[in-house]
Amino acid sequence: MKKMKKIIILLLLTIMSNIYGQGSVSMPTQEGFLEKIFIEGLNESFKYSDINGSAYIDDTFRQAKVSQDYVAIEARYNTYKDEIEFKQNNQIYVLPKNSSFSRIEFLGTKEILVLLGLNGKEGYFFELYSKNNKALLKKVTTTLTIPEKNKSTYADDSPPSFKTAINYYIGVGDHFMEIPSKRKKIYDLFPSQKADLESKVKAKNIDINTDKGLIEFVGLL
Repeated sequence: MKKMKKIIILLLLTIMSNIYGQGSVSMPTQEGFLEKIFIEGLNESFKYSDINGSAYIDDTFRQAKVSQDYVAIEARYNTYKDEIEFKQNNQIYVLPKNSSFSRIEFLGTKEILVLLGLNGKEGYFFELYSKNNKALLKKVTTTLTIPEKNKSTYADDSPPSFKTAINYYIGVGDHFMEIPSKRKKIYDLFPSQKADLESKVKAKNIDINTDKGLIEFVGLL
């Protein structure tokens, strides 16, 4: 038990060192770093609870392994800020985005988040498949939609809302390609295999519009 406490303390010291070294993150609070969001267009601050939708796929803290060197911690993924938040002693911290914490596994669901740089930007991606130098990544991005102010003095303004979009990427070696939103165009990413892939997908009745189907598709490459 003492060893576990020491490892957790070491993790906190590592994180706080990163935070103050960057000088860009405030002290944690019981409600977390992101208690409020200031929206310039409305000149007003909103709590997450006042915004329609959610900044989280799951806002509960769940057991997660953030590194081989540390014990499991209670964590969650903020898709709006693209940050891993974790709780310790009723305080909420943000995991630094660096190679020490580049692979996060939620133990209950076996979901894996990997930290990668794609299209010139570093971020977290769900790793749906990784085998034989092939990979399938899922990117969940949440943005804030700001409504126009109500012109009528008799009606309340509509609250802002979170809007979530999902994109998929296929990796072959170190090369990643975004899967088109029109899913049938996925075959165009592999012109030399197009006819063969179309035939196999049809024969196996694979639904490429689902995560399961995309995993099966990448397994065919």
